[in-house]
Amino acid sequence: MPEWEDKELWQRLKEDSEARDAFLAEYQTFIRHVASQACFHTLEWGRDDELSEALIAFNEAIDLFITDKGVPFLAYARVLMKRRLIDYYRKNHLKQVISLDQGDIGRGIEIHIGLDEFREQEQNRERAEEIQQFSRALVSFNLTYQSLVEVSPKHRDSRETLLRAARELAFDPELWPQVERSGKVPMQALALKTQIHPKILERGRKYILAVALLMANQHDYVYLREYVLMREGGRKDE
Repeated sequence: MPEWEDKELWQRLKEDSEARDAFLAEYQTFIRHVASQACFHTLEWGRDDELSEALIAFNEAIDLFITDKGVPFLAYARVLMKRRLIDYYRKNHLKQVISLDQGDIGRGIEIHIGLDEFREQEQNRERAEEIQQFSRALVSFNLTYQSLVEVSPKHRDSRETLLRAARELAFDPELWPQVERSGKVPMQALALKTQIHPKILERGRKYILAVALLMANQHDYVYLREYVLMREGGRKDE
């Protein structure tokens, strides 16, 4: 659910049980991804109680989320899920609290602090980690933040064209695996798919690749992806 949508639509999600159920079903992949990362092992629906705990927290996030706080919903929900899983392990598997929370040791995050403080600290930490993680990913494609600033399209029409190309690239089951294997954009195939002139794609190649990287790994780059798409007037991609 993109945070720039009308507040009335978000309110309907809070009040309409059918809309909520559909939303929860749509984001099961995200919930499983976050919970598995937090617990350091793969979780499966119907087998692992941790997923039930994460689902409860995600559902609670829908009720508690406020649209004008400047935090993407998925980032907010991720924090609540992690907090609930910490509490779950603390109550049921004390030895695993250290494993679950080991990334926070040395950062001053304590599992007993207040929820509001935890949310703020965790969100700030996750923003910083996303930036660092994305920076490393860019390097693997011979890109840097500075190079993206230099090639970022200045005109709205150009941005929208390149965003469309990035979206097609990121969610194509054949094209994106090619990018991951080769580190290069299959320009000819992308031109055929999008009907965008190859010269336009070539000029925007670095921008397309960077944005597609955010979209293809949307569960890992919650803050950055929401920021980029909101800034460009984009929409949610699933």
